[in-house]
Amino acid sequence: MEKKGNLIQFLLNPTGFFKKENYQKIRQESRKHLVTPLKVIAFMVAVSGLFAMIFEVRYYQHLQLEIYFTRLIATLIAFLILVFTNSKNSEKYSTALVHILLLTIIISSAIMIFMMPKTIVVNSQIVGLVIFTSALFLSWEVVNQIIAAIYYNLVFAAAILFNDQKIYILPNTLESLAFVLFMSLLSILGSAINFKLRLQVAEKSIETEKSEQKFKSIFNNALIGIYQTTLDGKIITANDAMAKILGYDKSEEVIGKDILTFYKNPQEREHLIELLNEKGLVENLRLTLIRKDFDEIYLKVNARLIDLNGNNQKIIEGNLQDITEQVKAEQIRDEYQESLKKEKEKSEKLAQEALNLSQVKSRFLANLSHEVRTPLNSIIGLLSIIEDGNARSEDEVRQFISTARSSAESLLEVINAILDLSKIEAGKIELEKLNFNLRKVVDQAVMVIHQKAREKGIKIFEELPPNDELNFVGDPTRIRQIYINLLGNAVKFTEEGEIRIKVETENQNGSRIKIISSIEDTGIGIPADKISELFKPFSQVDGSEGKKFGGTGLGLVICKEFLNLMDGDIKVESVEGVGTKFTFYFFVDPALSNILGKKSNTDSEQNKTNTDSLHEQLDQVLVEQRKKFRILLAEDNLINQKVAIRTLTSFGYQVDAVLNGEQALSEHKAKNYDLILMDIQMPEVDGYTATKMIRKLDSPLNSVPIIALTAHALLGDKEKCLIAGMNDYISKPVVAKEIVQILDKYLGIKKNKPQGENKVMDKASALFDFDRLNQVSLGDKEFEKDLLGDYFKDVEIKLETLKEFISQRNLKKIQELAHTLKGSSYSVGAKAIGDEALGIELSAKSLDIESVEERMIKLTKVVRESKELFKDVLAD
Repeated sequence: MEKKGNLIQFLLNPTGFFKKENYQKIRQESRKHLVTPLKVIAFMVAVSGLFAMIFEVRYYQHLQLEIYFTRLIATLIAFLILVFTNSKNSEKYSTALVHILLLTIIISSAIMIFMMPKTIVVNSQIVGLVIFTSALFLSWEVVNQIIAAIYYNLVFAAAILFNDQKIYILPNTLESLAFVLFMSLLSILGSAINFKLRLQVAEKSIETEKSEQKFKSIFNNALIGIYQTTLDGKIITANDAMAKILGYDKSEEVIGKDILTFYKNPQEREHLIELLNEKGLVENLRLTLIRKDFDEIYLKVNARLIDLNGNNQKIIEGNLQDITEQVKAEQIRDEYQESLKKEKEKSEKLAQEALNLSQVKSRFLANLSHEVRTPLNSIIGLLSIIEDGNARSEDEVRQFISTARSSAESLLEVINAILDLSKIEAGKIELEKLNFNLRKVVDQAVMVIHQKAREKGIKIFEELPPNDELNFVGDPTRIRQIYINLLGNAVKFTEEGEIRIKVETENQNGSRIKIISSIEDTGIGIPADKISELFKPFSQVDGSEGKKFGGTGLGLVICKEFLNLMDGDIKVESVEGVGTKFTFYFFVDPALSNILGKKSNTDSEQNKTNTDSLHEQLDQVLVEQRKKFRILLAEDNLINQKVAIRTLTSFGYQVDAVLNGEQALSEHKAKNYDLILMDIQMPEVDGYTATKMIRKLDSPLNSVPIIALTAHALLGDKEKCLIAGMNDYISKPVVAKEIVQILDKYLGIKKNKPQGENKVMDKASALFDFDRLNQVSLGDKEFEKDLLGDYFKDVEIKLETLKEFISQRNLKKIQELAHTLKGSSYSVGAKAIGDEALGIELSAKSLDIESVEERMIKLTKVVRESKELFKDVLAD
């Protein structure tokens, strides 16, 4: 209440004692609360009316009809009100219904007094009690009670006034009137007190409700989860935020659940209980929970232990906040920091490696400079002595020339090592599949280093299986290079003692053979901390040893890469001052037969066939044949021109030289040369462009053989030359024996043989490589017959398929099929077919369908000629 006052002031101004909005709300609530007591009063009136009809009629029989009718009407009205209170509009009309019911009671009692004056005391007392009871029983405003008292007094006054005069002389009439007035006043006062007390209670209830709603709103709308749980984990209180954190919509869904079911690690709950028991309060404790949808969340929890209702029953009360995003951000931050730390360490490591690499490269360049300058210095110095005529004798001149040649070969080895490494790093090394004998390969490698080993007095021992067990299919060139590199190192770093070569073989399920080999020396050894650096490019044991022993530091790297290409590997064991042992393995395929191991004379014959000496090439008969041919040399370097012209003319060729591709085109147009040697890099017009221009000339100028003569020595350069239209490829520096063999092949120059044999061999040399066929078959004629029969059948099928692809203009399929045909043709020695297939492959790759069609005609022709060459063999 806002103001204090007495009852009179409340009667005069009830709204002044309460807040206006509270008073109006209480009035509305009082109307709702009238319905229940109204039902009770209506029921009692209806029941009492029934009893009155029975007992009053018995005592007043002369008025039984009037009594019966009056009580019946009152009972019916009470009954109808009782029925109406159960309708949905009962609250709206509750006050009016109370007045109707009270009027019904008062009027019916007044009628009884009017008809039976002697009952005035009883009826006045009954009605007075009803009015007083209604004042205490009904929660309505005082004004309604005043109205009820007024018409209560008016009706009784009317009942007395309209009665006969006898009523005034009845005993207790005045007392009854006084009682009525007293009860009226008392009911008003009682109603006021009741209503005032009810208003006070109601206002406190409203304030309490508002406070509860306020805190409930705060509780339910809080962004953090608020909860209470028992010590064993049962949730007894939770707000909506708590429910949403756990994956539910409403708090009702989580109340009663076990909080332990949401913990990812139950040990965290146990830890929380321990802290609460120890301190009674926990702040900012991080927990990991699993939501209803099984998502993992991170929470920050504040909790405390409290007594429930003061009965020493402990519960946990607290709040929790979802910090999942914060934790994830922290994790990302930590990851970034860790990543930055690792990157920093990596950068520092790379910087150190770069510094080390820079030092290694500097040392390598110094060594390379030494390795290059030393033979160059020797070559230049010796040639200067010869040029100045300071040689003492012809023998000394020959000695100088031999030394200069050896120095040049040493320089070429350095360059080849660098080129091999570049090919390996570019992934352009392709292994060959050739028949070979491993003992022969090892012996060849030993021969390379034998002279140096003999000069140092180093003995070389070989421990190899029997010769007939060493026939394999693989890449003998790379295998030989591995042995040469390792043996070269062994000789270089061994001053005295021995070198031991050991080879073992293991069959691998019958399909492949594992070769395990070792090379052990008694040299200076390798420090343990340097072994890990051995197989890195440009690395050597140290600078001083590099200066003392020389070398580029590429040999072991090339060995390891070659072995990796053959599915093998290499390792090293070394003790300083004792020696070093390199152990390595690689895989090869079994040979087709053991002929190579059984027929020792075959090797000597093969060597004799494959090795043409300079004396044979300088045979006068061959020189005379070469004089018929004119060769055009396109070379922009005058020194190289001079060397090439001198070399070729010494073998009998007629040679003219030009400085670039444009001059080569002009000279060829004018003189129609039999063959052109074309450099690639030349001023104005290069070799590629000049070749393409020559191929566009009219026949027969456009069919001249063009051989690339270039310092480009990487894998893929030959293919570029062939695509440009060249016939073959020779890399610089040029060896006289090799260039003469190639020129003789394209010009058809052979040593004179009997007429029939010469004709066959001339034709065969252009179509087939018999050495290759013999190498594949190992001299087995029956195998050759079967192989050639299957090959030519396969070629016929591929020819028909190629024609179909050409008609469909399917360049991709043409390229793939031509590539397959090229490989199989070169494998058996059908070089003419292989060359044309390669041409078709390259033309298809360049999307030149016209060139494909032209080459298809040539391919068909060489297939027919090749089959004709072997018709007798295939017919047998």
